[in-house]
Amino acid sequence: MTRRGRGIALTITFVALGACIIAFVFLPVPYVRLSPGPVYNALGDVNGNPVVSVSGAKSYDPTGTLGITTVFEKGSPGTRLTVLEAFRGWVDPAESVVPRALLYPESSFSDSNAGEELRQQGVAQMQTSEQSAIAAALSYAGEPVHYDIEIGSTLPNTPADGVLQPGDVVVSINGDSIANGKDVTSSMSGVKPGDEVTVVVRRDGKQVTEKIASIENPQKAGRAFIGVQLTVGFHSPVDVQLALANVGGPSAGLMFSLAIVDTLTPDDLADGRNIAGTGTITPQGKIGPIGGIVQKMNGAAREGATMFLAPQSNCNEVAAHVPDGLDVVAVKTLDQAVSVLSGDTTDTPHC
Repeated sequence: MTRRGRGIALTITFVALGACIIAFVFLPVPYVRLSPGPVYNALGDVNGNPVVSVSGAKSYDPTGTLGITTVFEKGSPGTRLTVLEAFRGWVDPAESVVPRALLYPESSFSDSNAGEELRQQGVAQMQTSEQSAIAAALSYAGEPVHYDIEIGSTLPNTPADGVLQPGDVVVSINGDSIANGKDVTSSMSGVKPGDEVTVVVRRDGKQVTEKIASIENPQKAGRAFIGVQLTVGFHSPVDVQLALANVGGPSAGLMFSLAIVDTLTPDDLADGRNIAGTGTITPQGKIGPIGGIVQKMNGAAREGATMFLAPQSNCNEVAAHVPDGLDVVAVKTLDQAVSVLSGDTTDTPHC
């Protein structure tokens, strides 16, 4: 081979090698990277609007920060994670890289609408979380609360889409009165795919009757489905508004409740401190586990938080991952969380 021929061969080899390296680095992989997301102060403002606003009851002006922690996902349905991005997550102790099959059904990655559907599910979960947080906080503060089952959202291209509306209060299903989630399950238990479902809702103060043909639940074969996400609603003479857009999921419930309690009661719970946390909450004030606890702790620490409230049921994930300078307190109820912030740490477990 001539020198010119060898040069051309080497050039082709290097170009091919470079193309392989580039393809490898940017090749999508079946993993999801979890990173610390933004932290929002539930006692502050977002885009000029207060996160928590109250009318119909005496309110106070608390000080400090009650941080709502979040997790950023890359590689979930609707997004892609490359080898390079996964490698960055593997070497950063504040991040986690997990097989996507642990978080989502594989079918959702071949569905072009899955990303939007998951986003809507996250919005519905957030709405439920907000309602539960408000109800729990109002009950703690001694304000009257009356519970409802509401339509949180309707899924696109399902029988309920365009028929039922978010905020509709469910009065009855097939003639059965609805007072809680168990009533819904009981009313739908005998319905088969294709059966007509009669739903009576209260909308704008009036009762509306809708007849909806059910279909088979795409996630549960043989089960009837009309395509609604239900939330736990309530009504009260005290109006609480929560303004936090672009955040999905149920894990902000605890911090929302604490911010509402801090606004409705004279004790300054945060008292100028930088406190963060996470946890689902029921209308009865029970705190439940969440995902991404390591990322949320690291996000809180990066924003200067000194105390972090974590669901006690997440403590097994916290060990050996607590950032320096962050005191992680385990809580099971809203009452306990309020007591901790008020200075009563007697017999309070630390993760």
